[in-house]
Amino acid sequence: MNRMKLSIASAVIVAGLAAGALVVSSLASAAADTAMTMPSTAAEHTAEAAKYEQEALDLDAKAATHANLAKRYEVRGSGGSKQAAALKSMANHCDRMAKAYGKAAVEARELAKMHREMAAAG
Repeated sequence: MNRMKLSIASAVIVAGLAAGALVVSSLASAAADTAMTMPSTAAEHTAEAAKYEQEALDLDAKAATHANLAKRYEVRGSGGSKQAAALKSMANHCDRMAKAYGKAAVEARELAKMHREMAAAG
């Protein structure tokens, strides 16, 4: 029984570290991009909108991948195996990641919309 608890704890820790690493790498890449400029022309806002639309598509793909993984882990964990608790934990992690990526995609599309509106305004 202790071995199973240790396995579950290990899986949860690994999932937490993976999520943390994702956030840290995203922040590091944003901080490293010191050449960021504020768009000021219609063409620059249009280009920015296109970047955010592409980012939204990439985030949608990641969300779909994690949603698929969540389903697969859920199915594997529903058979009552010794690994059921760990698989359920992994399914929950992937489900949370899918939702987070989906929310980020919505936000990227909102930013793209704002840039398109700024391009049209002037």
